[in-house]
Amino acid sequence: MATRVDKRKALQEYIKRFGETDSLGGKEANQDRTYRWREDLFDKQLALIDDPSKQKAALCSRRAGKTFTCCFYMLEIAHRYSNSLIPYIALTRSVAKRLMWGALKRANNQYHIGMKFNNNELIATLKNGSQISLNGANDEADIDKLRGSAYPLVVIDEAASYGPFLPELVEDVLEPALIDYSGTLLMTGTPNARCHGHFFNATTDQKSGYSVHRWTIRENPYIPHAGDYLDKKLVQKGWREDNPVYLREWCGKWIRSDDSLVYRYSDKNRITSEDLPEGLDYILGVDLGFTDATAFVVWGFSDDSPNAYLVEGIKQTRLITSEIAEIIEDLNYRYNFTSMVCDTGGLGKSMVEEMRRRYALPLKAAEKRSKFTYVEHFNDGLRTERIKVLGDSEIFDEWDLLQWNENRNKEDDRFENHLSDAALYGWRECRHYMYEEGIPPAEVGSPRYYEELEDKIWSQVRRGLEPDDRPMAIKDATVLEHIRLN
Repeated sequence: MATRVDKRKALQEYIKRFGETDSLGGKEANQDRTYRWREDLFDKQLALIDDPSKQKAALCSRRAGKTFTCCFYMLEIAHRYSNSLIPYIALTRSVAKRLMWGALKRANNQYHIGMKFNNNELIATLKNGSQISLNGANDEADIDKLRGSAYPLVVIDEAASYGPFLPELVEDVLEPALIDYSGTLLMTGTPNARCHGHFFNATTDQKSGYSVHRWTIRENPYIPHAGDYLDKKLVQKGWREDNPVYLREWCGKWIRSDDSLVYRYSDKNRITSEDLPEGLDYILGVDLGFTDATAFVVWGFSDDSPNAYLVEGIKQTRLITSEIAEIIEDLNYRYNFTSMVCDTGGLGKSMVEEMRRRYALPLKAAEKRSKFTYVEHFNDGLRTERIKVLGDSEIFDEWDLLQWNENRNKEDDRFENHLSDAALYGWRECRHYMYEEGIPPAEVGSPRYYEELEDKIWSQVRRGLEPDDRPMAIKDATVLEHIRLN
């Protein structure tokens, strides 16, 4: 008796073992095609992928599976459109690699996709010629790489971590690139503490035009014990269910909480050039990077003021040692620094030593111990308005987003902190705290005025000086008479 064969299952098994049977070809999408990884996606993920909207956002908790969704969404579109290019964008290239590169490789092995991986360029190439590229977007050079191409899909992950350049990236660069394919823009992320930015607007304002999808770790069937895990976390942390960190990180809700922000400034910390005193001594703080930005922050302080003034901040990516030295030399020419401090962690030690020897820059290692304590001192300076920042510095963009991790023992690595670290290094080197407020001179004719004169005269008399020999001889008869009578 002949055995009945399930042709669909046979085809699925064939594809799983040997890969695709043919190329899809052309730009026209085969909307009816079934992709085998769909069987492993849950309803919330499929609803996001199948949503026909051209602007979509996924507002999720941690561990909800949003990056996993992005991975298979990109693979599906890449299979539909031969020879297409799909950018995956994170805040920096290193973050993009950490989040997505391993996910693509695991998908390739699990489903026998047959992708080829360029580990230098972070480009995964499918058999039909389509490519998935991993990109950063934290400076102009990264953004410029995204111009001039056509995309059927663009994914921006951890969108709540981006600064004010995100609207420009979306509106000026990505939206025009989606026209050819009538493509889709997807933003995903977990809420930030400031409740601020383009992703916040996209997920809270219906007028933004985004179709918003929401789910949490509790709805992820691949973490079936999520409920027990979160219940235990509430107990361990001593949180109630209305705790802002819990609501943001594990419930995916926008809850503003300035206490979660690392640096807490107000508009009173902003000054203009007219408010900047003369005669300042200057300090340079440097935070070294390459893929991540190298940041330079200039501080000014004076013996005559209790304030520290942040007068300039610069950050650039992919700077080599000679370029860093050139920027420091230029800043030193302008400010004539009394001290220059630099992060010597990692490769920074060798870079600093090279700049000392080759460029004769008197750099010294930045003090990095007890960072948490000094951040709190820094915040006290912001609160008491002893820290002043000139103009609309980029550091405000970092301070708007940079927040503690849920344990409050270090900064959340989803957010940039390069200018912030450089500022902390330089601020710790300033000596504005040595300022002592002087007593204003006594008003002429006041009781204190006469008391001070008397003290000066008797001090000189005790040293055996004649009145005419006193360095500050007093001829005023009224004053002398006052002293004589008392």
